[in-house]
Amino acid sequence: MATEMEKSDFKDEKVAPAPDADFSYDVDPKSEFELGVGGRAPLQRRLRNYHVTMIGFCSGIGTGLFVGTGSAYAKAGPAGLLLAYIVVGSILWAVMQSIAELATLYPTAGSFPHWATRFIDPSVGFSLAISYGYCYTIAIASEVSAAAVIVSYWTDITPAVVITVGLVLILWINLMSVRFYGESEVFGGGVKVLCFLGLVVVSLVITAGGGPKGDAIGFRYWNNPGPWTNYNGVTGPAGHFFGFLSSFVNASFSFIGVETVVITASESVDPHRAIPKAARRVTYRIAFFYILGALLIGIIVDPRSAGLVSGDDNANSSPFVIAISNAGIKALPSIVNACILIAAWSAGNSYCWVGSRMIVAMTTDRQLPQFFGRVDKKGVPYVAVITSWLFGPLAYL
Repeated sequence: MATEMEKSDFKDEKVAPAPDADFSYDVDPKSEFELGVGGRAPLQRRLRNYHVTMIGFCSGIGTGLFVGTGSAYAKAGPAGLLLAYIVVGSILWAVMQSIAELATLYPTAGSFPHWATRFIDPSVGFSLAISYGYCYTIAIASEVSAAAVIVSYWTDITPAVVITVGLVLILWINLMSVRFYGESEVFGGGVKVLCFLGLVVVSLVITAGGGPKGDAIGFRYWNNPGPWTNYNGVTGPAGHFFGFLSSFVNASFSFIGVETVVITASESVDPHRAIPKAARRVTYRIAFFYILGALLIGIIVDPRSAGLVSGDDNANSSPFVIAISNAGIKALPSIVNACILIAAWSAGNSYCWVGSRMIVAMTTDRQLPQFFGRVDKKGVPYVAVITSWLFGPLAYL
């Protein structure tokens, strides 16, 4: 049964179809906002505004930012990496403002797949839900396997143990009330923010010569080897351009998860206020984590450092840790690695939640059997959660 809050969300809103509208997916306009019809799932609104804010600011930030930027930096150089993040961030900012506007007006389950079904065509919504849902469910395995590699920085414990612990925690949290998931995102997001703030301070200290070695770096690496690097042996402007293009892949992967805040609309206590506020703060997320991070990396690390392309995929490959080690600071690399581990697990936790909500969204538009949309008394779509989570054990491969 819907709560009074759920019933009141749309009580004053009247939706009239356009004269030429083609409702080919068989939804009665009079029941547009009923539970289980037209994007309305029997989920419970338990995410507070601060949950939504933290999900919008930090959700999905994992190894891509802290580790993956290293290989992109080696390919593109300081200017190439910074420009790639500015371009991708600008595009993503425009996308976020658009989908946040829709999420505020139509806070429905699954967000954009349902909008595609409703306003374009059911086949478009189905394809979008399948591709987007698969992207996130398969990324669960990616992040928990990354967590296993991160742990190898300290010990030679078998990766299966780390993967198992990570998967069990992810399943447990996602089977709890969505408010508990929101609290886990607040904790994980707080760790990421504190870690990155610490890295900003350490980077400024290192570049000013405040490290144990006392070597002031300044913008040394922008002069030697220069703002651009040659890509794959291709020299000159062509090599610089190819390196810039190659960094787009890493930059795009680092940004994954920014858009997930609109998916909270169907479970937010007050989506009409929380979603616009979170969308405005995406600007700070892009500027703080990504553009500032790319600038700092270009200042403190030589793009020719072997560790950037070593393939270790743990703290040894992180440009920040390489800079800290080169400066002679001993204790910080392990602390940063611990933060990266929490970030990887938090991202996997977020991906499971997103994947399950895509499955629920497809049931509301009659694109999957209704069995997948079953919820328990806490409003948790347990069948969808388990289905999404089952992609995680692929990490054992």
